[in-house]
Amino acid sequence: MSRTTEPATSRDWRNAAACAPLDPEQFYPVDLRPGSAAVTAVKQICAKCPVRKICLADVMAWEDPARRWGIIGGLTPAERAARYARQRRVAADGGEVAA
Repeated sequence: MSRTTEPATSRDWRNAAACAPLDPEQFYPVDLRPGSAAVTAVKQICAKCPVRKICLADVMAWEDPARRWGIIGGLTPAERAARYARQRRVAADGGEVAA
């Protein structure tokens, strides 16, 4: 009997993420103030991540706007909320939405 592998999923990019081998808890700091030590440290990891744009696009596609938490795609919940609001305004005006 031959061994088969599962088909690639659309989330395979997660394996290439800079955060993949790290403790996920550090991406959910209690202190989310811009410039705090925890936020700065995580943003530095995200800034060097080869799949940051894909990560951010993914979270923006599924995240419940009322339940944002943690630093994902290099952005805090407040930064993602602002981006989401900009995207909605652009879409409402008939423009293209960029992730």
